[in-house]
Amino acid sequence: MNVAFITGAASGIGLATARLFLSRGWRVAAADVDGGALDAAFRHEPDATAITCDITRPGAVDEAIAEAARHGELLVVVANAGVHARNTVLNITDEALDRLLDVNVRGTVRTVRAAARTFAAAGRGSIVITASDQAFIGKPGNFGYGLTKGAIAQLTRTAALELAPAGVRVNAVCPGTVDTPFVDRIFADAHAAGGGDVDTMWAEERSLFPLGRTCRPEEVAEAIYFLAVQATFSTGALLKIDGGLTAG
Repeated sequence: MNVAFITGAASGIGLATARLFLSRGWRVAAADVDGGALDAAFRHEPDATAITCDITRPGAVDEAIAEAARHGELLVVVANAGVHARNTVLNITDEALDRLLDVNVRGTVRTVRAAARTFAAAGRGSIVITASDQAFIGKPGNFGYGLTKGAIAQLTRTAALELAPAGVRVNAVCPGTVDTPFVDRIFADAHAAGGGDVDTMWAEERSLFPLGRTCRPEEVAEAIYFLAVQATFSTGALLKIDGGLTAG
């Protein structure tokens, strides 16, 4: 059976992506730092393997990908795990920057590197990374997060060129705001820090997008599946899923 390994799979985009691959006959190795949430999400899925994995720990992703490969032919790795923090260039702390870099950049590099080594040895494979609309535009209050997503865009392009001779494709999805618990927490944190009402923040966020709404995680999952499985001549692509936000 074909296997897809997905990080950050316990909720949001990762969970939607895991469910989509399962629905299309794949076996899924679902990885997340939150083992309890993983078990709750996948305990009734016979074709899913839950792997508790902290991508900030050296060697952890290599171990998890090796475990995934024991369950079939590993063909897809989705580097989706990430964290967010609101800050500006004026107030970001070294600790906040270190956390964002450790998860979003170093953790993604570890995931891509482990996948690349496995796939290059086999002469095939597809890697999809979750980047952001902030790979293209700046958003005030998102200094550290946007910095990491810009780095991921460059990671995608360079890894795609380096791995193409080995038959390995590397692409990224770049979603705008997605209706997930991840974003709920961002708005809740902003409210706790003295911001406005959470429902009002959601309404204001949706008004920013020309399509008049934010994205659903299932829509990002479809784009990930497309790049991973169907877009066989695409590598180095940064696929926007942003409701037209960056078009103007």
